[in-house]
Amino acid sequence: MKTRRATDGNGLRRSAAALVALLLVATALAIGGGPAQAAAAPPGRASAATVDLSRWMGEMHSHLDDRPLNGIAMPGSHDSGSWSIPADPGLCTSGWSYNVASLDPRLAASISRAQSSSLTGQLDEGARYLDLRLCKEGGQWRTFHGAPLGGLFFDGPSGEAASVKRWIDEHPSEVVVISVSSAVPAGVDAGEPITRLRDLFGSRVATRTELSATSPYDDFVKAGRNVVLIDSSAAVDQPWAWHADSISDRGSYPTGNPSWWEILKSFFSGSPPQQIYDQTLTLNEKALARDPGADQGRLFVLSSIVQPDLQIPQLFMIRLLSPFFPASVRDNYLMHLANGLNTQLVTKLQTQWRSPELARHMNIVAVDDLGHRPQGDLQRAVIDINTLAEHAT
Repeated sequence: MKTRRATDGNGLRRSAAALVALLLVATALAIGGGPAQAAAAPPGRASAATVDLSRWMGEMHSHLDDRPLNGIAMPGSHDSGSWSIPADPGLCTSGWSYNVASLDPRLAASISRAQSSSLTGQLDEGARYLDLRLCKEGGQWRTFHGAPLGGLFFDGPSGEAASVKRWIDEHPSEVVVISVSSAVPAGVDAGEPITRLRDLFGSRVATRTELSATSPYDDFVKAGRNVVLIDSSAAVDQPWAWHADSISDRGSYPTGNPSWWEILKSFFSGSPPQQIYDQTLTLNEKALARDPGADQGRLFVLSSIVQPDLQIPQLFMIRLLSPFFPASVRDNYLMHLANGLNTQLVTKLQTQWRSPELARHMNIVAVDDLGHRPQGDLQRAVIDINTLAEHAT
């Protein structure tokens, strides 16, 4: 009897399990679920909304394979190395704003720190263009912006240059353009940093004699050359150092260095940030609408950045009244302005700038504080430009 009861129990359990399985199958068929109905995206055609930003080129390669490098819409970061500028920085004596910055280094730092993530952080956040500015001060290369100095760049296996090298090696499907410029004292070789980067990246560096801005993305990947080094200081004449004129902003870079009279006039007229945003967005739209002409064969950097010089008096007042302002405004004024602009930039990218007339000229979109965006909405809005043809179909 004991044996029979055990056998009956096993049979009941098997029958119940079969019934549950049958119900699950029936439910799946009723709602159109189940493996047979699952629609998977074709390989290499991931959605911009869900793509892994650290590997977006590889995951979307079917959209990009045949496109020239200067025909791919990609996020970029402006003054990429400035993320490490401290609140009370040292100064680059060769920097263009050294004399002004020396009057108040803390104020200078607040309008010089343009990024909040490290270089590899920016790459993970989708940037495929880095604007790298280096200063040789005290015998060492440091990142800088204007004059305020950031961290050491070439600092052995644990340094930032080495970390970028590791990232490049680990992401062979991601083509990264690095614009390198340097500020040096008299008699110092301005080409040293780009030469050291070339030695560091080795065979991954694309040569301009074999590849160009109009070469298809897939040619870079198949050749294993996923780094483009732009010699913005025109310090080196080698095939691996792409000339400074390989790249153009097509007039989108806001004019800088206003006179003190213009700054004071702006202060007394109460120049709000929206005037700065309007200036940038207007320049951007004109650059996108302009016929490339001689720039057709160059990389195009749309400089969607703020020009904070006219806001210096406002920042000075903020520093005087510092207890009444949060650190995010007082100590990071440039990024505070940038985040106001970036919100409006996302809207432009998702609406007017998606028109075929403007989107066809989209290439690198360089911004301040790239990583300070919820779920990477700015980066994804740029990347999604590459899928417009598919959306149209």
